[in-house]
Amino acid sequence: MPGVAAVSVLERQFRRGIACALVGVCFVPSPAPSQTMPGPAYHDLIAGGQERLARDLTRRLDLRAHPDRDDVEDFLDRWEDEADGPRSGYDWLAVARMWLRAGEANRAESALERAEGRIPESLILIDRARIAFLRGDVSGAADYWAACAIADETASTEMWLDIEVLATPDELEAWDGFRTLASGERDDCAFLRRFWNRRAAASGIGVDERILEHYQRTRFALDHYRRRGRERPRFSVRLGRPSNSVYDDRGLLYVRMGAPDELAIHGGSLCIEPNVSWAYDRPGGFRVYHLSSLGGADDWYLLENLAMVYRCGAGDRNPMVAIPPMLKDVPGPPFHDLYMSRMGLDPAYARIANHALNLIGDSFVGSRLSEDLAVERDWTWQDGEYAVASVPERPPVDLSVSFALEWLQFRAPRPGLTRTWLNGLVEASALRRVERDGQDMYRVDAVWTLLDEEGLSYRYIPSSFDLPVTGELDDEAGLSLRKSADLPPGTYRWMLAVSDANSSVEEDGEKVRGGYASGEVVVRNLGADLPVLSDVAISHDSVGAWSPATGITLNPNPAHTTGDDGIAFIYYEAYNLTPGGQYVTRVVLQPEAGGPSFDLSYPGTVQRGASIATRGHLRINLSASASGRYAMSVTVRDLTSGHSTLPVRTEIFVNRN
Repeated sequence: MPGVAAVSVLERQFRRGIACALVGVCFVPSPAPSQTMPGPAYHDLIAGGQERLARDLTRRLDLRAHPDRDDVEDFLDRWEDEADGPRSGYDWLAVARMWLRAGEANRAESALERAEGRIPESLILIDRARIAFLRGDVSGAADYWAACAIADETASTEMWLDIEVLATPDELEAWDGFRTLASGERDDCAFLRRFWNRRAAASGIGVDERILEHYQRTRFALDHYRRRGRERPRFSVRLGRPSNSVYDDRGLLYVRMGAPDELAIHGGSLCIEPNVSWAYDRPGGFRVYHLSSLGGADDWYLLENLAMVYRCGAGDRNPMVAIPPMLKDVPGPPFHDLYMSRMGLDPAYARIANHALNLIGDSFVGSRLSEDLAVERDWTWQDGEYAVASVPERPPVDLSVSFALEWLQFRAPRPGLTRTWLNGLVEASALRRVERDGQDMYRVDAVWTLLDEEGLSYRYIPSSFDLPVTGELDDEAGLSLRKSADLPPGTYRWMLAVSDANSSVEEDGEKVRGGYASGEVVVRNLGADLPVLSDVAISHDSVGAWSPATGITLNPNPAHTTGDDGIAFIYYEAYNLTPGGQYVTRVVLQPEAGGPSFDLSYPGTVQRGASIATRGHLRINLSASASGRYAMSVTVRDLTSGHSTLPVRTEIFVNRN
């Protein structure tokens, strides 16, 4: 189909300039930019009668400026000849920032050294961090956080301007409101830590690594997607994008979400403006973003509908104009070809294309095409809000590996904490098996992140898990993942990413085989004075690698299946029962398919000794029960005090395979 191309894209290909298919030029990226003009350097030039020099310096340090090495050298020669500068500490800070803009880390460092001891230390630290990030050195984060700890009003603003493009509308509003408070009533550094913790947790990487990644992305976006024209974005502004962003909407997407996973390009035709769609693979399908300059030469912006690039027919009756009016001219093959170019992203685009081709006369209003375009506009809004009004981060894994997981919570040895187990099972058939030391082996790398409600406590927990195998595995075999963390009670945002450690990545930027999931978990307070029950672990076998207590081994499965014989083993802990007293555990099972419930009781004696957990390890025999899912409720009653725990509810699946 003329003028149409659908392209699968990887990060390395993208960074080498796949967009050159649209503009005819390819670029080589360089690292990240600095921000803003040091005011004192400007005012000193003005006071010395050097207004033109001051204006030229301002232009080179404007947020959208992009001077090269020759431009900076020429300006410095003029500064020396016309004003005998640079001289002050702020002058040298301005020089360092020009060299940062030009991508010259060594020269920026030399200039910054001449400013040391003559300007606030926080500004030195910020630029020292930027220079390290320019070199791709994550150790710059130490200077970044040191600057954060001592930042004054000016330094805090510097740090915010570097990351404003990442902010959600709520964060923009919160920062503006936050800055109206007196300095003694706010903690700017805590705000920035929450900001970065939130993004690192969603990305599945360390905070310092996420900061470095941001500076690398912003430099690439400045090189390739810097706003040049006067046309301002419309749709993305309504979604809440920062109004003073230095990038067009391609840059906005790139900084927030990285390179797209797929591209679909239409080079344009008589009726179609050149356009491109960036697609990001997320659970549930692609998030798709349509972009075009709409006749402009430089800046590309998000579109509410792909149909907005269609230019044939009466301008006020095109589908590009808010969609509802009927078409004066029936959209024919060009419109059809436009939408067919996106069918690789979603088959729904092919349906829209076919409805356009089948439209008869002037019957656009009420037609299937009008309904389709209205639905597409809703998709575009939803995807746009995801990109602009949320934190659209994700770990660098594809979605080819499935896994199940659950949370198991027990009292931790340290008072006031709850030992929270992540108990997972990864689909082994999706993994690659390799031979190591004469043994066939599966290996999974996992990253577990936890972020508390305040956003200040971030835990990054990487692990690896092996599964040695002999012979062939059945289709339902899995590799167990278990990791614990001792946490204060509260609500946590979590993310788990798993990847096949034996799979190879053939090209830079390609996502490794794996999968991820995220959500919230409420960590319970198990330190109450009254009897309280832990979570209940369910295993199909009495032997396994998990040993919660001496003499007890299990292999708890998040699917909660019995063995083929219908037998399961459960483990729980009860706290605050009367030492030396009697208790009874009651297990009630209700079949999901209906019918009478099973009510089982297990008596026991509490050990003597203060603060000893009473551990229950029970064999549940459902061999005579029908296959299927059962709701299970477990309660422990202290027969001495008469107190009972609240029931812990879970499920168990009787397996007959």
